[in-house]
Amino acid sequence: MKMTSTVLRLLIVVLLATSCGKDPKEEPGGATDPGTVTKGYVKGKVTDTKGQPVKGVKIIIDNTLIYNSNLLGVTDANGNYSIRLTNFTWQAYAEKEVSYNGQTYKINYHPDNNEGFSQEGAIRNFQWKLTGQRPGQTGFYGGTIMIDKHILSEVYDSENIEFTLTPAGNLIDNSAGEVIRKKHGQPTTDTYGKLVDIPIGRYTVTATYHGTAGNVAIKLRDKGHNPNGPFTASITLDIDANTNYGNNMAFIDYTEK
Repeated sequence: MKMTSTVLRLLIVVLLATSCGKDPKEEPGGATDPGTVTKGYVKGKVTDTKGQPVKGVKIIIDNTLIYNSNLLGVTDANGNYSIRLTNFTWQAYAEKEVSYNGQTYKINYHPDNNEGFSQEGAIRNFQWKLTGQRPGQTGFYGGTIMIDKHILSEVYDSENIEFTLTPAGNLIDNSAGEVIRKKHGQPTTDTYGKLVDIPIGRYTVTATYHGTAGNVAIKLRDKGHNPNGPFTASITLDIDANTNYGNNMAFIDYTEK
């Protein structure tokens, strides 16, 4: 006999409530020894970009069968977590909100293993990465800077503009960062008109067009914050936590005039 969705949801609620009734420390492997797989638990450690433990990271154990039926946990002072499982299949995620330059960013931590798991138990460790491809989905851990041609510019092959991004202060993880020299993608590619996977931070940005007739200095404008402002030889740019077009983005207009 097939269960109705209502009955199935009620069953899951009962199972989840039962699973959370005991302190994990009372059972073998509950909150101890995060490096050993223990049946009925998912455990692990969360570290920052330097490999140091992070306290207060939200752990989301997503039920792959039923929508919005998650198990939740949080890392302790040693960056460890332990969550008791019920008899379903699960996927683990880790996230934390971080304040930086007056904005609040949601950090999604990188899993060492992105595979699902069952009540047999699993270990899922996470680390904060400033750059790199996100597993199992499109996008990057770094931000995106959109590049747009001003109407008066005669530079149409913007893929030949090299942008130099110099950190103006520490990055979001409090590291010094490095100077980035980057061109956007070629026409017909997904990265055309975009500088992708830029570590979240505040940058001083300059640009040079490398054309067939030689190099030309390019003027820039912060289109996201000052769309009607003047073009200048350099701008200070934040990769914003939230914009109308998505998270972790910034916008630049360019012209050579």
